[in-house]
Amino acid sequence: MNNKGTGRADRALLLAVLILLMGFAGGCAHRLHVPMQPDGWSVQPIVISCRFAPDADLDPATGTPMGDEGYYLYIMAEPAHWDFSEAASLLFSIWWRPRAHGWIMLEGPQNSLEFGHIGNFGREQPRYHEGVVQRSRAGDPNPISYLWETMSDGKFQVGKPIRPPTFVWRMPITRQRHQRIYEYVMQRKYDRFGVNTNNCTDFVAEVAALAGINLMHRIRLTLPPEAKFLGRPLHVWTDPQYRVLEFSTPEVLEVDLRQLAQIGIGSDVTGWYLDLKQ
Repeated sequence: MNNKGTGRADRALLLAVLILLMGFAGGCAHRLHVPMQPDGWSVQPIVISCRFAPDADLDPATGTPMGDEGYYLYIMAEPAHWDFSEAASLLFSIWWRPRAHGWIMLEGPQNSLEFGHIGNFGREQPRYHEGVVQRSRAGDPNPISYLWETMSDGKFQVGKPIRPPTFVWRMPITRQRHQRIYEYVMQRKYDRFGVNTNNCTDFVAEVAALAGINLMHRIRLTLPPEAKFLGRPLHVWTDPQYRVLEFSTPEVLEVDLRQLAQIGIGSDVTGWYLDLKQ
């Protein structure tokens, strides 16, 4: 990529970051950004340092992704719209809406295939939100530590999930990147599944990086030592190593994808996708 193209890409990245920060500070602030509260609770989306990979396929004139005819990467997001305003509200909303998801569709001239990484089924051990409550009831001094456990029930998702996405983003890619992504998806291991690493949104971000673009998808929670859940006090942690939790979530991913589409990096094809699947 020449210097002129690099300059345009840098300007596009700067614009993207500014719009993202405005979005998080505005209409999304009640969900995805909460300054430090008196009880020790805070929420911050983790901002990426560079939008595009050094070898990204960018149009020299616009600094936006380009590809070969008929080759696209789609990213689907289905956030659960958890309430991050305080610890108790987040626990309550996760309890009632525990499922959120992100996955991809890889399209070529001949076909399109959907893939994802799923897990946390609760068959071999309690699901994450249930495990935290169980540890609390058992008197564990660090019940939140259950979120650091790694499940062994991860699965490779082929095809679309039962629930539709709330947002679908499309980006052109080259034939070479299409092949690279397909090989990665088919060779990747899916048996391990976790909250703070190796979940569905991590999978999406890994694939996007292979396409040459870095996505905002992680969030940092600073947790208070105690909170209330269903009207009862809940001890969260005693060991300070569990004070901060960072993880990937469709909540942050969807906001980033929407902002990218608004500034002309990729496009919003949600309506097309929903009509297609009907």
